[in-house]
Parts: sequence; C-alpha cells; structure tokens
Amino acid sequence: MKRVLYIFRFMFFLTVIALVGKVVFMLYNAGEHCTLMNIWDVLWVGLPLDLSLAALLSVPVWAATAATMYYPGLRLRAILSPYLILAVLFVVLVTAGDIVMYHHWKFKLDACIFNYMSSPGSAGASASPVYIVTCLSSAVIAIVGSIVIAVLLTPKRITEDGKGINRTNFLATGALLAFTVFGVTGHRITESSVFEFEPIVLNHAAVNPAAHMLHSLWIYHKTPSKQFRSMSDEACEEWAGNLFPEEMDDITDTLLTTNRPNVLTIQLESFGASFIETLGGAVGVTPELCRWMEQGVNFTNAWASSFRTDRGTVSALSGVPSYPTYSLMMEDNCLGYFPSLAGTLSGYGYQTDYLYGGNSDNMNKRKYLLASGFQNMWDIRNLDVPEAERDAWGANDSISIQRLYHLLTTKKDSSSWYFAYQSVSSHEPWTVPYHKLDNEVYNAFAYTDHFLGAFLDSLSKTPVWDNLVVVIFADHGSMYQLDYQHPMFFRMPLLMVGGAVKKPKKLNMFVSQSDMVGTLLAQMQISKKDYPWSRNVLSKNYLYPFVYATYPSGMLFADSTGVTMMDLQSGCVVYADGEDNGSRANRTKAILQRSYDKLKGINIH
Repeated sequence: MKRVLYIFRFMFFLTVIALVGKVVFMLYNAGEHCTLMNIWDVLWVGLPLDLSLAALLSVPVWAATAATMYYPGLRLRAILSPYLILAVLFVVLVTAGDIVMYHHWKFKLDACIFNYMSSPGSAGASASPVYIVTCLSSAVIAIVGSIVIAVLLTPKRITEDGKGINRTNFLATGALLAFTVFGVTGHRITESSVFEFEPIVLNHAAVNPAAHMLHSLWIYHKTPSKQFRSMSDEACEEWAGNLFPEEMDDITDTLLTTNRPNVLTIQLESFGASFIETLGGAVGVTPELCRWMEQGVNFTNAWASSFRTDRGTVSALSGVPSYPTYSLMMEDNCLGYFPSLAGTLSGYGYQTDYLYGGNSDNMNKRKYLLASGFQNMWDIRNLDVPEAERDAWGANDSISIQRLYHLLTTKKDSSSWYFAYQSVSSHEPWTVPYHKLDNEVYNAFAYTDHFLGAFLDSLSKTPVWDNLVVVIFADHGSMYQLDYQHPMFFRMPLLMVGGAVKKPKKLNMFVSQSDMVGTLLAQMQISKKDYPWSRNVLSKNYLYPFVYATYPSGMLFADSTGVTMMDLQSGCVVYADGEDNGSRANRTKAILQRSYDKLKGINIH
C-alpha cells in the first residue's frame, strides 16, 4: 500500500503545481475575466488534461517503485532524485515561462521559444531589469521549492512486502496511470476538450502548459512535410489549388510612371493599423502617415502575415507565407532557398542596400539579408551613434532615418538602386526622446510617425524623389489593447508614394504582406514567376481576394465573407465572423498543409 500511496502523492503534487499555475496565470493575464467563477471553471475543465500530464510523468516513478517489490532494499529516493529534478524542473519552468511570456506574446508557450533562444537580447530589450530579475528570482524560488518537496515526498526505501494484495493494488495503479496517460496521445483527452470558453484567454488558461509544450515538441520533431496534415493531397488541392494562380504578371492598373524606378522600402516596427486613423485606428497618433496616405497609392485592406519581425520581414521581402512553427530567417538551411526582392532587382542591375537601427545579428537577420542579395548593410555597429541617441533596440528612429536621408541624397552612382530601411523605436519599452502624447505607447508611434513625415517631406524636395517609389509597410501589428484573436492586430499600412507614383489612389482589395513583392514587380514589368506565393493583386487573375496569416498558436483566413481564426494544436475555431459554412477553415488548413509541403527536402531543425 505504501507504494500505491507514494505514486498517488507524486501525481497529486504535479496536479497541484498545474492548478496553482493556472490560478497565477489567471491573476496575471486574465484581467477583468479573472473572477472566482471563471477560475473554478478553468480549473475544472482543464483538470482531465492536468491529470493526464501528471500520470504521464508518474510512469517512470511507478516503474522505479515497482523494482522495490523485488529488491526491497533499493534506495528509491537516490535512484529517482535525478528524474524528479528534471521532471519538476520541466513542469515548473514551463509553467512559469508560460505565465510570463503570455503576458507579452498572448499565446501558450511552445517549442517555438527555441527559435529565439539564440537571440536572448531581443527578448530582454522589451523588459526592464527589475522586471527580469523579479521574474527570474520568482521562478528560481518556485523551482527549488518544488524540487525539494518532490524529493522529500519520495521514501528513502520501501521495505513493505511486495506480494499478494500489495502487488495486485500496485499493478492496478499502473493500469490506472496508463489509462489516464492515454489522453495525452490525442485519442481521448486533447486540447480541444478544454476549448469551450469565451474569451480565448480562458481557454489558454485551461490548457496545461507542460502538456502543450510536449505536444508542440512532438509536432516540431517531425519533418516539415509531415506536420499539420489534416486532409488528403487531393482534398488539399481542391481547397487551395486555385488560391495562388500561376499567371499573374499582367497589370490591370498602372500605378507608376516608369518601369525602372529606384525603390525604397520602409518597414515600420509593430506599426499595425490600430495606430492609424485613416485605417480605423486611434485618432491623432500618426497624422503624418495619414497625410501621406492621401498623396500616394494607399492599400486600405492590407494584412500582415505574422506576429513578429523575423517572420514579417521574410514574408514581405521574399513573398512567402509565414510558418507557425518555423522562423525561416533563423533557419540557416533556408537562407538563399527562397527568392527576394533584393536578389531579383540586383539581377536587373540595381545596387541593393539595407539600413537597420538595431543589431542585425538578432534573429539571424544579417545572414538572411546577405543571402537575399543585399550588397551593403548598415546597423548600430557601423552607424557610429552615441549612447545618448540610442534606445533599448538601437539607434533612435530620428537618428537612423537622418542617416538614411544622408545616404540617399549623397549617392553619386547613377545606376538604379534599391534601399531598404527598418525602424525600431515603436516597440516596448516605449522609451523615445519625444513627448507629444501622454500615453507612452501612442507617443512612441507618434515619434516614429513625426520623423517619417519629416523625412518624406525633405526627400520630396530633392532630385532623388523624381524617379523614386517608396513602399511603406509594417512588419507586424502591436499587442497593445489587442490579442491575436482580434483581426485588427493583423491589419497594417501598405502605401506607395514618390515621384514615380502616377497619382494618389485608394485600393480596397485584400492584400497580404507577402503580396507586396509580386505586386511591385508586376508594376515594374518584371516577372514574378519565382514568387508562387506572392500574388499581383492588380492582375486580372486575382479572382478570389483573401489573406492568410499565422502565429505560433493559430492561423487566420479572411475574405469578403468574413474572418476565421483557428487554434493550431486543438484545431478549434476560436474566432469567426460573417457568413461561413466551414470553407474558410478548410482553406486555412489546406494552405497550411501546402506551405509545409514546400519545405520538403530542406533540413530544418
């Protein structure tokens, strides 16, 4: 009986960790939804998955304890201590990490975190040192305390007789563990079983974070072409076969005065439509961008492809969809595998340059840009920016955009050129040398907007402007007052201005971030055949306008009928509006499956 009681004590202890973690998760992340009734509902609905995970982690403990029936003198605590330390460390670390990171990322912690462990500075720049120390010290206390309890719960030895009724009870306990674990395999208890709440944060609170992490690790370890296969190849072709037409080099509307303009792309950090009044966002935050939207070609229904800079940059400049489980920028074996605007234009004699106010080594950006065809690069290391003019991410936008202006207006080479620029200041921790608005978040965006407007005003008065098209877009939206289940997070600006732009115009069709390359190249009468995922939205073959986006825990599909968002691991629809008979969900899954098929043959880790 002592063996049975020990197994149940350990399983109960793991379950208590999960329950306490969920309460803390609710207190930290659920806001107004953190009520006693909601906490109770979350704990109750998520309990089967908690028990399933606890039983799974108890199986090795049961096996080691079983050995004491034959060898009563075994030092059980000494044998199990290494496993107990690792198991408890995993559970508590993932639980604590999920609580903290959800506050910033708004999705459950999963294996995608390993994409960013090579760039820890990019995470630390978003938080204050006090916050980081507080979180780390709290996690250490929880981990050490839990490990001590788990070890002390384990008997040093169990000398009780292991025959007769004791053996029968112990074997029955093993069968019960196996039955409970069965749910983790996905046949009985799955994450979809806890997705029954509104809003989404309650569903995320109910999901056991350690079970979620194990599930994502199971998915990630598969080769890309075997991930997320929800339908047959024939069904996939039926749902997605006509979504990306091959023949789209024609143009139905000429936006430019020349087919060989100089090109400047400006990628604005986190600059979602929620900050832009013209696009339905906050009033008075970005007056300069709104003013320039009246002077250029304004794509009023543009959507970002993903949630983070590394994903959005590749989608925009290489014209590919985003991947929920991979950052293509951070996969060395993907570098140079996909086409890029810089590479295509350099093939037509364009000089290609990139200026970034931050450190381009973060998230493998430098390697991606060089492999993409950029010939010259400037970042914080060679911009010679004094410390007083830097923020947490690098050179303040006012400084980097002044350097951009200088580089463009002092060019002596008469050959065609393509220059790309990325801002950094409109990002946590929102500290900028500008004090126009009381709200620190709005003020950071107003700061970038102010100097962007000044830059465009000054550049428009120089000869550079005459043969120039400036393409302005965001890398992704901002989580401020939004989450991934709010479509407004993915809405973004996409604007063409410059002397090479024929006339101001508003275009209201759906356009994805990944469509920027295909649409621009078509206007330049350059074939987009190397960009099968990037559509020319001004083609006569663009017959079914839609957008598709992903983030680590989900996917989005929007068309004229409405928006559908799906949770990636549970397969549940977590947001839907407008008329939908399930076709948007099926198209979403089909695009996801086809996109992973395209990675076949690439050694992705």
